[in-house]
Amino acid sequence: MSSGARVLFSAAAFLAAGAILRGQQDTPDQQARRLLEEGRNYWSQGKTKQALENFETVVRGFAATEAVDDALLEIGRYRLDVESDVDKARASFDQVAKQFPQSDSAPGAYYYLGLMTLNRATSAAELDDAHAQFSRLQTLYPRSDYWVPKALQAQGLVLRKAGKVEEAMEAQRRVSLEYPSSDAAPAAQLEIGQLLALLGQPFPAMEEMQAVRNRFPESPEASLALNRITALYRLHGAGKPIFAADPSFSVGAGDVLKDVRALLMAPSGTLWIASEKTKSVVSFDGAGKMGAGVAAEDPRSLSLATSGDLLATARMAVRVGSKDIKSFAIPGDKLIPEPLEKLAAAVRTPLGSFLVADEKKKRIYRFDRAFEYKDTFPVAKDQKNREVTRMFLDEEGAIVCLDREERTVRAYDETGKLLRTVGPAGLKKPVDAAVDPFRNTYVADEDGGVFIFNPAGQLLATLAGEEIRKPKALTLDPAGAVLVYDDRTQKVQRFR
Repeated sequence: MSSGARVLFSAAAFLAAGAILRGQQDTPDQQARRLLEEGRNYWSQGKTKQALENFETVVRGFAATEAVDDALLEIGRYRLDVESDVDKARASFDQVAKQFPQSDSAPGAYYYLGLMTLNRATSAAELDDAHAQFSRLQTLYPRSDYWVPKALQAQGLVLRKAGKVEEAMEAQRRVSLEYPSSDAAPAAQLEIGQLLALLGQPFPAMEEMQAVRNRFPESPEASLALNRITALYRLHGAGKPIFAADPSFSVGAGDVLKDVRALLMAPSGTLWIASEKTKSVVSFDGAGKMGAGVAAEDPRSLSLATSGDLLATARMAVRVGSKDIKSFAIPGDKLIPEPLEKLAAAVRTPLGSFLVADEKKKRIYRFDRAFEYKDTFPVAKDQKNREVTRMFLDEEGAIVCLDREERTVRAYDETGKLLRTVGPAGLKKPVDAAVDPFRNTYVADEDGGVFIFNPAGQLLATLAGEEIRKPKALTLDPAGAVLVYDDRTQKVQRFR
């Protein structure tokens, strides 16, 4: 070995020995903190399983360190965001709040406890409970500059869900004015614009949304604000809605555009097309390039769960995501299960239940998370015939149902309470529907084109002409453009 090589070898050996020595000298707190930060890095990279393993190692192996409360909070987030296991998530957050009340993770635990209560609230009492959790956070930890504005912003969402729009606006403005540099500020600013739009003030709404883009140009809310501004301007900028066919738009070709049963645009911009001709549901990206698809024998309709999972309803079963295929049965004679064999539409509610519309039975049936039959919807033991051919969630989690026989589109909350109705006046043969973020309803009618109704059910505009001869399916893109499949031309047209 040359003298130069020996020097390099000796240096490397010295550095390695130093690293080992430092590792031996690390305190349990330092080791736990390193595991915690490594887990958080895994999480940011989308490696959630590896992240969970790190967090659980901290809790099991370093129970006496100061990193345990942080690890428990992260485990709670994993149970909530990745597994959607509300009970396990609540247990983690409760443990932080009760065992580590003086830690910097305690306000985060109260925040998530309030958020889970808000997301599952179906009554005034539950909304009050969520509000109380956020208030408790602000009272106990007033100096938490990260969690206090997030709690205040969430209180605004509680008030909005309770129908107290003006009070909700005041809460969001407090976040924007008192915590302008907080992580909650972009969401609060966007929510102000959204509330103004719901109050029927589109131009002030657009100004507030533009402020999101000006103040927080790098935030995720900035791109969402641009889409909302575009949609609002198209509806109100010229005094009336103006939509024109986009000649540059092209998606799909060949058999995939024959006998199309449903369209669905995901928030990411992915367009899903369900075709009976190809017996499949196929995806297309924003450039119109075909992507992944799934088989679907006799596809009927599409919907999207709050988790982002695609629900593709076929005659005999519902595909949930890319792998799971679920069939459904109701109690028959002598309680013997009777399979549902003529499904028309399905949706997964915000609380995790499955609603399935059966064309033969003319009912909507509710099943729990384990796919066990519970009752009918919108009311238990519903005896009314319902020819529901479309069901989906709007942005606020309302369950929207198109009843072709009644010629109506109705929105319900989780409990079955009726929120809005469009039709039957003005509708002849409705076949599909969509709802924008401002609660406007778009209806594809085989005999009339596409109708746009405001939240009160009043007609705002009609899209018709040579491009729309016999619409069979529609969906909205993130910026409010209308995508329509016409059965006669066998094309998907975009109107914006």
